[in-house]
Amino acid sequence: MSDNRKYYYLKLKENYFDDDSIVLLESMQDGVLYSNILLKLYLKSLKHGGRLQLDEDISTTTLTNC
Repeated sequence: MSDNRKYYYLKLKENYFDDDSIVLLESMQDGVLYSNILLKLYLKSLKHGGRLQLDEDISTTTLTNC
């Protein structure tokens, strides 16, 4: 049987959990939960090129002019 599923990869730096922002986040009350939610959002964005998107027409990522 062929496997028709698509696989996406999220590459994290080796010291991702040692980064100051993640350490600060996880030191907060329920911070580990927030860290987990952040990783889940990163994974959800992989299908759409790094953008959080509900469906093909509705993007939830705010566009900014830099």
